[in-house]
Amino acid sequence: MFRSEAARGEAMLLGVLLVADAVLYFVVIPAGISDPEGFGLDQGLPPSFSGRLAAILLALVMVSRLVALALNPAVAQAAPDAGSGPAGPEAPMAITARNLIGIAVALLFAFAVVPAIGFYVSSFLLVAALMRIMGETRWHVLVWQPAIVAGLIWILFDRIFSIRLPVGYLLGE
Repeated sequence: MFRSEAARGEAMLLGVLLVADAVLYFVVIPAGISDPEGFGLDQGLPPSFSGRLAAILLALVMVSRLVALALNPAVAQAAPDAGSGPAGPEAPMAITARNLIGIAVALLFAFAVVPAIGFYVSSFLLVAALMRIMGETRWHVLVWQPAIVAGLIWILFDRIFSIRLPVGYLLGE
């Protein structure tokens, strides 16, 4: 079906992502977001709605890309040759040890740090760390910009939408 090596590689990656999306939809969301018994649309959207909607939209995007690859394998994004120099912005991201470490850190953040110290403190620390990794060295910028981001998230979710984000068991949840 996929004649070119690039199309086969991209299709395999999309297949893996579709399996991960199915695990998210059928395992992670039901285990992590409990909908109340007898919850109907007259009471609003169930708590799991946004997670399920995101998983469905992701699946639709990946399936449409698979169809595009099947119909026209020339649209596949070929990985750059190792000797061709730095990859341009249009080149796909290769799965490297650095990428895997980043994914592991994100999972650690989501499953350990947020429940422990709360969403607002951990988001402040994450934004500050990402800014530092990206090269920001001015300490006053590393303090006020993450504070503004955490404050805007607090205003949006806590005050406007009345959605309580985790405070953290170490800080009194």
